[in-house]
Amino acid sequence: MSTGEFQRIKANMVGDVAVVEVLPGELRFPPQASELGAELSLVAGQDWARHLVVNLKHTKYLSSTGFAILFKVVKEAQERGSVVRFCQLDPEVRLGAEIISLDKLATIFETEEEAIRSFAP
Repeated sequence: MSTGEFQRIKANMVGDVAVVEVLPGELRFPPQASELGAELSLVAGQDWARHLVVNLKHTKYLSSTGFAILFKVVKEAQERGSVVRFCQLDPEVRLGAEIISLDKLATIFETEEEAIRSFAP
């Protein structure tokens, strides 16, 4: 898997889990959030990404558009039979996720390791 074409994320495999790290950068405005959404959707749509962890450790602020993008990625993945989990959310971002009930749609973990382990049989 090559992640050279991505501007907003870095993707790699840990066993059978696709791990996507959202790279540092501004996600306050719709164009940036849309770019992130396109990249996440591209990864989430792959057969090798049936188990997907999205690490948001570098994200200190997420706009409403950004949250909408995350919702969309999770819903589309679920429709394909895939599972998305999130980890390492900044406290402010996590609060936003809880307010809009993203945590009811996808599990949020404190660490990347916990999120990856949660897929173990």
